[in-house]
Amino acid sequence: MNDSPVPQHPAEATKNSNLILNQRRERDKRPYSGNKLCSIDEKLVQDFKEYLVNQKQSPHTIRNKIQYIKRFYYVLEEENAQDLMSVSPETRQHAMKSLASLSKFMGIYDRWQTLIKRFQLKWPKKEAYAIFNEIFNDSNESYTTMLKWIKDSILVLPKSWGNIILFNTLTGLRPDEGYKAMDLIRTEGTTYIDKKRMLLMHYKFPNHFIRVSKKAYVSIINEEILQIARKSEQVTSYNLMRNTFSEYCVSMNMYYCRKVFATFLRNEGIEPEIIDLLQGRIPNSIFVRHYYRPDSSKFDVVRKKLAKLHKLVTTKE
Repeated sequence: MNDSPVPQHPAEATKNSNLILNQRRERDKRPYSGNKLCSIDEKLVQDFKEYLVNQKQSPHTIRNKIQYIKRFYYVLEEENAQDLMSVSPETRQHAMKSLASLSKFMGIYDRWQTLIKRFQLKWPKKEAYAIFNEIFNDSNESYTTMLKWIKDSILVLPKSWGNIILFNTLTGLRPDEGYKAMDLIRTEGTTYIDKKRMLLMHYKFPNHFIRVSKKAYVSIINEEILQIARKSEQVTSYNLMRNTFSEYCVSMNMYYCRKVFATFLRNEGIEPEIIDLLQGRIPNSIFVRHYYRPDSSKFDVVRKKLAKLHKLVTTKE
């Protein structure tokens, strides 16, 4: 017999959630102070988790949102967002995203919007100077430094694990997208690989690649990239990668792969619109949405550049 909880209908969740809110207001009129954990109904947490799963959000995102609603649920409960104004921009952003999702599930998104307006909360964005500083002054993430990490890590790790770094560098995929792509190449090749155009068709597997805020549509490949994927270690989780890298004293900087991919292609003269497409971004510009329609020959140019990148990261100095 399956004893797992049955997800509530949103309307039922709203009714029960409102009841919980009212009961707690009566129980304790005192305001919360600081970022203290509050007692959130466990059934509400489980139902919300099921809701996020049905929204096709990644396990990492779900864990993150559950963590933040447990920490900041009292903001919704007390309708007091004062504490969000005193935390770091990164924490505030995670908290606001999590509370926005929870309020939609509970059917009280209008209250959340009112709360945002009342406290004049803004979605945190990097200031221009911070971006400038990252580009020009962050020596730990310069193109040369990131490229060196990739080359050194490929040499230190066993070949099957080094192939994971190499594959992600040549596709520009995020770490979790990368190991899912390699698995699909092995198991769903006829559907996933467009042999005629030599593309990985991520969009055909939306559960893996089309998420709420992070997407991947296609990747340009060649036969070498396919062989790298087939000869790579079969990975089932990000934590498995991180732990294995740690065993070989390799820092977990897989996000360097995506940055090097984009920077290399731009340095080689590939248009930002093409790079955005390959990294799952569709800009809001009128030009891209209504006019920009590149010939397929552009993909052939990128493919040649990827062969050059492959040589760059695997050549011993």
